[in-house]
Amino acid sequence: MSFRRDSLSSLTARIDAGYTSRFRPLDRTPRHGLLKVMAAVDAGIYHQLLGDLDFLARQLFPDTAEGSYLRAHWSARVPPLYASTACGVVEITGLPGRSVPAGVLFASASGERYYGEAASVVGTDGSAAVRVRARNPGSAANLAPGEGVSIISAIPAGVDSKAKAGAAGVSGGGDAESDEEYLARVLASLRNPHRYGKSGDWAAWAMDSSPEVSAAWEFKNFGVFGALLVQVINGNQRDGVRPVGGLEAVRDYISGNAPPVPFEVRSPAVVGINPSVRLLPREDTMQNRDLAQSRIRSWLQIAAKPGARITAGSLRLAIVDGAEITDATVKVGGSEAGSFSATILQYPVLGETEWN
Repeated sequence: MSFRRDSLSSLTARIDAGYTSRFRPLDRTPRHGLLKVMAAVDAGIYHQLLGDLDFLARQLFPDTAEGSYLRAHWSARVPPLYASTACGVVEITGLPGRSVPAGVLFASASGERYYGEAASVVGTDGSAAVRVRARNPGSAANLAPGEGVSIISAIPAGVDSKAKAGAAGVSGGGDAESDEEYLARVLASLRNPHRYGKSGDWAAWAMDSSPEVSAAWEFKNFGVFGALLVQVINGNQRDGVRPVGGLEAVRDYISGNAPPVPFEVRSPAVVGINPSVRLLPREDTMQNRDLAQSRIRSWLQIAAKPGARITAGSLRLAIVDGAEITDATVKVGGSEAGSFSATILQYPVLGETEWN
C-alpha cells in the first residue's frame, strides 16, 4: 500500500455513491434507516483515513518502512548501494600491427555485452589486451579468467572474432542491494553513529563501499609492518561465495573516510570443508540429506569467517534437531573429534559431503 490523496471531486462522487447505494428514499420500504446509512458511509471514510495514517506511521521507523520510503528518509545518512558495472581486460588475437578501434562490441555465452573503452593494437606476439566495460550493471556480467567472448560488432580486419577474458577476468559487477540489506546497514549506522577508526568501523566502511561486499572482517597486525587487514567477500553460504572483484573501489572508499592508518583490503580464498556424515538408517533419505546440508550452510552463514575453526561436533549440532534428524555421526578429517581451521586468508564453505 502507498499513500495517496484523492481529489475533492472524486471523494464527493464516491461518498454520494455510497449514500445512494445504501439509502433509496423512493423505495416503498427503504433498506436502512437514515442514521445507519450515514454511519456506514462515514465509517468507510474514516477506515481509509486511519489506514493511510497507519501506513505513514510505519514509514517513520526504519525497521517497518517500505523500501522507497526507507531510502528517502535515510539516504542522506546511509547512501544506498546501486548496481555496479563490471570491467576488465579481454585478450584478442590477430595479425601483428592490426588495430582494434574503441567501441568494439563483445558478447559472452550468456548474452551479456561489453564494449571496448579504448583503441588497441595487436602486438608482435599476435595478441592485444582490450579494456572493456559491461553495457549493463550487475553481477551477471562478471567473467571468470579465460571465459570466452565473441566480437558481435563489425570485426576489424585481421582480428579473430573469438576472444577471452584476461588473467584477472572481468569483475566488479554487483547487483543493487535489497531492501533487507539496506535496512541492515541503516540499523548498523544507528547503533554505531560515530565512526573514527575504532574496532568495527573499517568493516562497516567496507560494507558501505560497494554492492559487491556482502560481509567484512578486520584483523590487526597483518604483514611485516603490522597493517590492518580488511577481508571482504561477495555472496552467501546458500547461493555461493565469490571473491570481490572491485577491491580498488573498496580501498578508495575506506581511504576517504578512515584516519591515516596503514590498511590492506583483500578477498579471502574460498576453501571447502568436506565432512563425512552418517544418518540413522531409518532417517537416511534424500530429503534428510538435503536438509542436513541446508542446515550446515545456514549455520556456516553465521559462524564462518576468515580464520574460523569449524569442528565436527558443531556441524553435528547444526544437523540434529531431535525431530526429522534425531541423530547423526559427523566426521571432519576422518574423526568425530576432527576440525577444520582456516587461516585469516581463507573463508570456509561447505564442500563435498560424503554420505556413509
